[in-house]
Amino acid sequence: MSLLLFVLVAVGAAGLALAVRARRRTVSVVGIGGLGATTVAAYLIEPGQFVELAGTGLATTTYIRLFLLLGSVIALGLGLAGIAAGTRRDAPATAMAILAAGALTLGLRDPQAAVLVAAAGGLFGILVTLAPRGGLAGATVGIREARIVVVAGVLGLAATAWFGRSQSGLQVEPVVLGLAYLSFAVAVAMRFGAIPFHLWAARLADTVPETALPILTAVAPATLAIVALAWAETSVSAAVVDLGPARAVVLAIAIASILLGAVAAFVQDDVEHVLGYSIVGDAGVVILALGSLDAEVWAPARIWILVFVATRCAFAAWAAGIRTGFWTGSVPDLGGWARRSPILGGALITVAVASVGVPGLVGFDARATIVDLALDGPLATLVLIGTLAPLAYYLRLLAVGLGDPGEAARSVDPGLPRIHPFDRADIRAWGRMTWRDNRAFSAAAIALLLAGLALGTSAGIFGGPVAAAERPPALEQAGPPESPAP
Repeated sequence: MSLLLFVLVAVGAAGLALAVRARRRTVSVVGIGGLGATTVAAYLIEPGQFVELAGTGLATTTYIRLFLLLGSVIALGLGLAGIAAGTRRDAPATAMAILAAGALTLGLRDPQAAVLVAAAGGLFGILVTLAPRGGLAGATVGIREARIVVVAGVLGLAATAWFGRSQSGLQVEPVVLGLAYLSFAVAVAMRFGAIPFHLWAARLADTVPETALPILTAVAPATLAIVALAWAETSVSAAVVDLGPARAVVLAIAIASILLGAVAAFVQDDVEHVLGYSIVGDAGVVILALGSLDAEVWAPARIWILVFVATRCAFAAWAAGIRTGFWTGSVPDLGGWARRSPILGGALITVAVASVGVPGLVGFDARATIVDLALDGPLATLVLIGTLAPLAYYLRLLAVGLGDPGEAARSVDPGLPRIHPFDRADIRAWGRMTWRDNRAFSAAAIALLLAGLALGTSAGIFGGPVAAAERPPALEQAGPPESPAP
């Protein structure tokens, strides 16, 4: 019941925010208030519950609670950063709708229903593209996004319709199972914008605010990926069938995304596209987990998904802080940004440590385990080194920030708070002036807070490893259901 309460709160708040979206100030208050309520509802979720729902079941687990709580806190931070940056104020409504769909996607035990809800949740992302800087460009991007979401949903539904339960001990036609497996893996790759399905995601970075981008291309697809992992665990890995050709295609997509995503992020000259391709690169590790078809990949894959979501959203907050403070996202024009805003410098360093990691961090170890289970020999070594490639674009951004201040950096004050003398005669005017003069500082502070949250997630201090180790219910011999898998 607590999971249903979360869904109702998120849907209700999202609907109210969309209803008042034409009122600039009201929608901001409703959006942030709704995300606050959603965060409380996520905290109140009780693991271990199971509810019969529309002919299927809705299971609540520790992992679902952690994912939704983390997603709600992050969305709240990104919503506040978006307001400070002056970007789209209906992004919080979209985030709440996606989180509501994600809760159902993760909780439903019927894989077809889960895929259908995941597709519906992905369509909410179109709301952010419909009225960006250029209406026509936004409509075009929205149509492309809708097409990707629909095609991915059809592929996922086809796969789960063919095989919706464990194939252990059954005679399975290798070609049919291979096509089902490939369909679901490609559906996940398309939703992430993985290479070679990245063009729509690249266009999305042109029109969607940086604070909304990871919600659409990381958080929403992550729920579908978790369902796909569980489905592969119970319906594919249990079948004694050679899936060599299909698996090779999935691994090729994953490796291309990991290596080329990092290269593309390094050569970009605006922070939004650096962010977009960084999501593609880290999503490649998720797809690599799908390509392993090893039962042991379940826990590290779900750990990595938590780290992936947290670090990409923190990186988005950093990008919003850069644009708020320096009024540009052009990397060549940002010389000296770290010298002018040490808070943003600390945020970027923290994000880099959280995402790339060091041995001992659960995020680093989970990624290394995924590579080890999916590949072997020299290729495994190459890909493992490739997963460290994001250091290149982080170091490039930091080098620019420590360089000689450019025109953009020289035109702003250092990122320190500015408090005006309190005016009891006109409190509203004092509040507006204080907020206006501290927008850059507020955005930078939010980026640093989310970076710290990402580092904590990568370190496993929020219980991620324990929650991620829960097994799909089809693998349990007894006891209550512990996962949204079929």
